[in-house]
Amino acid sequence: MNTLKGLFLSFSKKQSTRIYKNFTSQIVSNSSQTILQIIFPPLMIMVYGLENFGIWIFLTAIPSLLSILNFDLNAGARTEMSIYFNKNNKKKVNEIFNNSIIITIIFVLFLVFIGFFIISSYDFNLNILKNINSDELKIILFCIFSSFYLHIFNAIFRTGITYWGKFYISTYIEIYFDLFAKILILISGFILSNLLFAFVILFCSSVVKSIFYYYFFLQINKSLTIFSFDLISKKQILRLLKVSTPYYFESICNILKHSSQIIILGIFFNAQTVGLVSTTKTLFYFFPTRIWDIILKTIFYEFTKLYADKNFNKLKNIYVNFLKLGSLFIIIFIFTSLSIGEHVYNLWLNNSYNFDLSLLILIVLDLVFFISATSVSFVNKSINKFFQITFFQTVINLIIIIISYLLFINQQSYYFLFLFNLIGSILIFIYSVYFSLKLKILRNLIKK
Repeated sequence: MNTLKGLFLSFSKKQSTRIYKNFTSQIVSNSSQTILQIIFPPLMIMVYGLENFGIWIFLTAIPSLLSILNFDLNAGARTEMSIYFNKNNKKKVNEIFNNSIIITIIFVLFLVFIGFFIISSYDFNLNILKNINSDELKIILFCIFSSFYLHIFNAIFRTGITYWGKFYISTYIEIYFDLFAKILILISGFILSNLLFAFVILFCSSVVKSIFYYYFFLQINKSLTIFSFDLISKKQILRLLKVSTPYYFESICNILKHSSQIIILGIFFNAQTVGLVSTTKTLFYFFPTRIWDIILKTIFYEFTKLYADKNFNKLKNIYVNFLKLGSLFIIIFIFTSLSIGEHVYNLWLNNSYNFDLSLLILIVLDLVFFISATSVSFVNKSINKFFQITFFQTVINLIIIIISYLLFINQQSYYFLFLFNLIGSILIFIYSVYFSLKLKILRNLIKK
């Protein structure tokens, strides 16, 4: 309790109001997504069957691989915009925003071309997709890829809405449309029992969500301009590319560790194995990560603001309490996962899969070191100084993918993949501690 007070009661009244709204939206978001995570997989299995559920997981992971080609500037641009917004430099904010728009559009068009090439040229003759005819598969892929493109494009509007600290608006938009899409997908399954319509609903929901994002962007932003070509500059584009590189590597890490691994498992193993791994990671990796993200997303802007204001004493106090809270969260997570994890998992899915204790332990320990690494380097990320850390993570995760692929060709167990994930997370944690302590701002915090 003292740790929580130390973390959240060190702010001004204006900051506290903003934090309360962001924190509340994150609670609502994660609560709704948690409920969906609990009820959606078993209902999908009940409505569509184990085979189709595994296919759903596999296909929705495919377009995420294209993110490797998407140099997303919006996360880095938002942090830069936040810094200059707190310095009351509106011209610089507009300059950063307009340059990020141009580059985002270029990358979306590039990804559209790549996606069209993949859909039209690759036959997807995989064992996991053997029960879907080619015409339906092309429609499904069109819906998946188009939804993915819209999600990337929406980042422009999310940046314009959230750069001044009001994350709760975009959070509520994501909540409503995620809930809306999943409910319609389940209703469609009860009525039609055809996986094709589930993907069509996913696409339609993405279109409507983009329209809502654009509407709220126009309503909220009066100072930001769009397509002000006089603000476009080569220097600013290169600057954005530089500060966004660590976010790009972070995105690649997530793809390599999650979507890519699901696809590799789908290539070498059956749909039930994919479903087992996906559901285990949902409950014991993504679910606790989502809870911890409530804290991360709530205070991220505050770290950036304190740095911009050069209020290093307060930043030190909040950072120390933040690490204490992270340690407490890890202890609770380990205890609950290992003590009641199996019971909760079997109850959740009504014993649809054979629970794998070894897989659980590997995933839990992997997440422990992942949370520890991200917590230690959180200050670095909040001020756009974490390139070396994310580059190291990318190299580690790429090595894991390559080694696992070679082992799977020789028909080795999928346990190796998760063992390598654990070893990789330990190495990333050690490097994060080492590099974070080298950062000047953190050295100053320790000295003070």
